[in-house]
Amino acid sequence: MAPLLLPLLSLISTLYLVAQGQEQPQPIEEEPITAKNIQPLGGWFSRDPESLEVQTAAKAAVDNFNIQSNARKLFRLINVISAETQVTNMINYRIEAIIGKTKCLKTENNSDVESCVLGKKRLTCTFEVWFNPRNDKHEISTTSCQKQI
Repeated sequence: MAPLLLPLLSLISTLYLVAQGQEQPQPIEEEPITAKNIQPLGGWFSRDPESLEVQTAAKAAVDNFNIQSNARKLFRLINVISAETQVTNMINYRIEAIIGKTKCLKTENNSDVESCVLGKKRLTCTFEVWFNPRNDKHEISTTSCQKQI
């Protein structure tokens, strides 16, 4: 064992001497910490009204509106004005949108409301939509609409 110990001690002492001859490390310059505006967990924050997720939630809300309304004709989404999102155990959307009455009757069983010709009546609606990512389902919690003048 003694023959192995001598080369090992020699190597350690050589490394120590080499290390002593090196320059001292320069102090590290620290970057100043700047505060960033980060949304709190569970808080509402603005979303791009044109994003796919917002458009999908808005269309689900209009589909639900068509089922719940007493109107004989279908409505379709014209424009999403603004959108906010809140992340909890689900993704909640608060969407303000303009919807328009079409010339398609509900009884015609139109599968594609987007192909229906728009009439003149427009509504400004606020929808609150819950999206459950576990089952990929939208549920509409509240709907409030006002006729546009």
